[in-house]
Amino acid sequence: MSDAEQCFRWISDPGVRCYLGVVQTARTLAVERGWIASVLADKMQQRVFIIEDEKGSPIGTCGLRGIDRDGGTAYFGIMIGEKRLWDRGYGTAATKELLAYAFTELGLEEVRLSCHTDNYRAIRCYRKVGFRPSSHGPERRQFGRREVRMAVDRVHWERQRNSESAKASPAS
Repeated sequence: MSDAEQCFRWISDPGVRCYLGVVQTARTLAVERGWIASVLADKMQQRVFIIEDEKGSPIGTCGLRGIDRDGGTAYFGIMIGEKRLWDRGYGTAATKELLAYAFTELGLEEVRLSCHTDNYRAIRCYRKVGFRPSSHGPERRQFGRREVRMAVDRVHWERQRNSESAKASPAS
């Protein structure tokens, strides 16, 4: 809740908000606090985290919603609110961490997302960490823009993580 004003500032920026699945007009701080309170109260179906830079300053959020432990799925979302830090790898790093949490801590089998087809930066990040086009749910348009649906399953994620670890390990 202590980050509510920061989150409200980010979501009030049209340049940030245009890539999110939220109403295209700014919310009020009271509405933002209410949303945060509802997320914090719903630990069974939602988890949201603040993304920080190296100095510990908040720069965005990421999370899982619609967590279905029986079905083993959840929906991923991320926002790097500090535009000056876009294209610096923070989104990729946060996405990798959240996928590790989803698959190892929550025991999920698949993480899904929807994203505007013109959000090239996000799609590049998602592909880099293992997301692939998916057919989960109906085709959607949001705010007059087409969306792409993507997913990564535990098996593909583990394979990719192991491959990255092998590349990063020095030869003996």
